[in-house]
Amino acid sequence: MTREMKQFFSGVRRGRYSTAEQVAVEYGKFLWKRSRSVTLVEDKNRTRSRFYLGLQVGDDRHGFEKVTKRAALVSDTLLLAHDPTATIHFLGAQGSVRDTSGMGGAVANGQLGLQHIVDQNNRATRYGMHCPDLDALGQWLLDAQPLLEAGLAWYLPTYSTAFVETRGGVPTQLTAAERARAVDYLIEDGRAIDASGADPIKSQLIRPILSIELPFIDGVGLRDFSRITVGEFNSYSAFRDYLRLKLLDIDPALNAVDSERQLLRLGLEIKEQIRASRAEMEQARHKRFLSASGAAVGTVGAALVAVYGPALESAVGVVGTSGGIWAVINALADNSTRRLREDRWHYMWTLSRTAGL
Repeated sequence: MTREMKQFFSGVRRGRYSTAEQVAVEYGKFLWKRSRSVTLVEDKNRTRSRFYLGLQVGDDRHGFEKVTKRAALVSDTLLLAHDPTATIHFLGAQGSVRDTSGMGGAVANGQLGLQHIVDQNNRATRYGMHCPDLDALGQWLLDAQPLLEAGLAWYLPTYSTAFVETRGGVPTQLTAAERARAVDYLIEDGRAIDASGADPIKSQLIRPILSIELPFIDGVGLRDFSRITVGEFNSYSAFRDYLRLKLLDIDPALNAVDSERQLLRLGLEIKEQIRASRAEMEQARHKRFLSASGAAVGTVGAALVAVYGPALESAVGVVGTSGGIWAVINALADNSTRRLREDRWHYMWTLSRTAGL
């Protein structure tokens, strides 16, 4: 999947598509060609991952973004699709187009000015995808690009093929649309409804993650969320495992009130850990600033030690620099924030800071 997504977005980076709507249309065409979408769906069905989630979302563009950010916190890979009842947008013809204008002979004999008549009057098997808003889908693809290229998420177009007759430029669908299902849950009004007898493990993850209070997620745009998630992948992975364990510890047999209480406790725990992480980062930065001041002295001191030997080190010790010159030189490394960046709470802290919380 990563290879396919990088191949598609290479065209985006080259400026091949001028609008978000065009990005959505070309994405639909790209996955249709060579049955790429079928291959990716088969990969999902064959995977042994318990955390590959397939979700079908309605026509709320903001809901689509919200589901992406929340579900990505518990999934290895997130597949999103739209409702098959959404408006179909035909993308192209499958096979040949049959002329029904009665002008085919004239066109064939070179009267190309009559070609538009054929374009307006024909029969063909056409393919399209169901989408409530192509512009919104295209913007989602652009904002979620880092997630797609990293293999953390992708969009499965809900395709239909239909034998369509066009008369006077108005298409008439003559056969019922069909689609292949590849989703585990239908997302309606912020709730997950089982669509295909999904794994109970997935249910314990997706249902609570959609309802738990997560202001540090909701306050971050999808573009920033995608960038941070991929950029802080180690910390993100650690937090994802932590969140999975916490959600799986919640007894699914609890009633609605007790379940809500458990989620409230988890939300408060996350907030507390973010505050602790913020304090630790500030402390590390303060130490790093102070050590940076000493590092200049340390650089000069190191040169002096090389010239004057242990005598100078002893002198520095006398004036109160514990550990001697080398302690000053190593201070920067000791107070680096690199260790904190690997911690699971650094990811949450970064999101919280971006959300302005």
